[in-house]
Amino acid sequence: MNGGILGFVILASIANILGGLVIFLKRDWSRRGLNSLMALSAGLLLSIAILDLVPEAIEIHSFSPKFMLLGIMAIFFFQQFVASHFHFGEEIHKERKSKTAVLGSFLGLLIHTFFDGLAIVVSFQVDLRLGITVFIAVLLHKIPDGLTISSIVFVIFQDKKKAVWAATLLGISTILGAVTALALAGVALPYEQITAMAISFTAGIFIYVAGTDLLPAVNAVEDRLVALFFFLGILLYFVLQWGFQTLAPFME
Repeated sequence: MNGGILGFVILASIANILGGLVIFLKRDWSRRGLNSLMALSAGLLLSIAILDLVPEAIEIHSFSPKFMLLGIMAIFFFQQFVASHFHFGEEIHKERKSKTAVLGSFLGLLIHTFFDGLAIVVSFQVDLRLGITVFIAVLLHKIPDGLTISSIVFVIFQDKKKAVWAATLLGISTILGAVTALALAGVALPYEQITAMAISFTAGIFIYVAGTDLLPAVNAVEDRLVALFFFLGILLYFVLQWGFQTLAPFME
């Protein structure tokens, strides 16, 4: 039984990696292309946070909005009081804020994907149909997660290998969440409350990064074609949702 559950978890983690591999669809990225990726990532982050994480967290527990605010406060504190104390060269210093945004996005997604794996295992332990339903729900945002983090990492570091590794680590985090859930099976833990806190915290980070780092950078370019990619990021989220929902009956 556990082997079968881990099989579903591995499929979900592979979806993270597939999202990261999208970065290889284009050999050379121009500055406009990189800015477009940033706009696309902002649209995906906000879509995942507002349409996926926030409703799920509030449904689990009413205290969730407090942890969304805590997530925003945490990344703001790190950006203002932690990153500002590191010493960078002049050129790197100018990109410090962007690199903090990468770290914030990455940490947020690591937390998110860890609890994806945990949620899949716990739901399968309750009921097979529930497990498949949760697996499909998780799968809906796996490719956008991988695409989002690989895009942000590539824009800042200009390194496709780092971008794909970031998406791969999200997949590994999903597996670690599943293994943790299996290891703690039978131990009385408030899974729902812990999950709601983690989801809310992640949503706060995503909203902050998209709203204060990515979108301002896109606005500064003053390029309407680049700006359109923000809306394409949102549209892509819905297209992927529709695609997986269409395939859902065949996966049960």
